[in-house]
Amino acid sequence: MGVHNLMEEIVKTCLKELMHIKPELQSMDEKSQEDVMAIALNKLPAKYVSTGVGEVFAKTQLRMQVETDVYRELTNAIDKVRNSKKRTDLEEKNE
Repeated sequence: MGVHNLMEEIVKTCLKELMHIKPELQSMDEKSQEDVMAIALNKLPAKYVSTGVGEVFAKTQLRMQVETDVYRELTNAIDKVRNSKKRTDLEEKNE
């Protein structure tokens, strides 16, 4: 199985949920989604597991504990990516 960061899965799942319930996010391309996840993950603590049993237990417990923080950081990251994209689009139009 190897060592991996559970927060990556939790952030990805929460982003998919946000995109499902907020129609304005459904058009976000894959690159923007990856940018949002990277920004959010850099603000959140890493939670590593090395076994399948540890993963199941930790994922259940961790999700309940950190969900509010994850959604907050995702929302902040979405705003950053959108603002960055708007600036890039404006710069391209002005060239």
